[in-house]
Amino acid sequence: MGQVWLVDPEVRTLEVLQLEGRRYALHALHSGSDTVRAEPFDALALPLRLLWAE
Repeated sequence: MGQVWLVDPEVRTLEVLQLEGRRYALHALHSGSDTVRAEPFDALALPLRLLWAE
């Protein structure tokens, strides 16, 4: 399983892309101040607000 996380601090989004065959497809989109549990680190709760410089 291959995954990529794309973090955009300006728009305040976290995109989780998952490898499907030879291409990556959007698996999840998180934004704002959500608390995220995203693979492969789903054992940890990640408050997105910690990623945004405020």
